[in-house]
Parts: sequence; structure tokens; C-alpha cells
Amino acid sequence: MTDKMISRRGFIGATAVAIPVTAIFASRTAAAQAKAMPHLDPNDPVAKALMYTHDASKIDKAKVPNFKAGSDCANCVQVQAASGAWRPCTAFPGKLVAEKGWCSAWAPKPA
Repeated sequence: MTDKMISRRGFIGATAVAIPVTAIFASRTAAAQAKAMPHLDPNDPVAKALMYTHDASKIDKAKVPNFKAGSDCANCVQVQAASGAWRPCTAFPGKLVAEKGWCSAWAPKPA
């Protein structure tokens, strides 16, 4: 074996260190990008079409029959962050939704 060749153990060790370090930088980059995104305006045409509101507790259940009590952006599969008052959402690309918000695209996170 020459000096330029990497042993299997050396490769596995380097990979074991590189993966967590890469994940840390990726999560920091995602967090920084999320901070740069604007909050979703409820008057945005897509927000209106999906009946988005910043506060699910204020939904008139007579006007929104598909609303289920206890559903909000914090427990929706569309939301792309585990925590935070404002989070990115796949239903509204490039915008942040309120964790206590709701829209008709709401779907429960898998248990």
C-alpha cells in the first residue's frame, strides 16, 4: 500500500466525522435562509385561496368546515422546521408561516 492510498478504516473514520459536520453546516444554512424569508401575508393571493390565517384559534368553523380543532402549522406535514414561531412551508415557497397559523392545505404530521 502506498502513502497516497487511504485505508478502509481511515475512509470510514473520515466519513463518520464529515457527515455530522456537514449536517451542522446545512442546518445553519437552512436556518439563515429561513430568517431571510418574509412572513406570509394573509392577503397574498395563494394565502387567500388556501384560507391561510396567522391564528387558527380565530377560524370561524361555520365558514371553514374542513378545519379540525387542534390543527395548526406547528403540527402540519407541510411545515419544514421542527421549531420556531415562523417556519418555512411547502405550500407557500419562499415564505414563513406562523406556527399557530392554519390553511386548507393542512395535513397531519405522521406519528
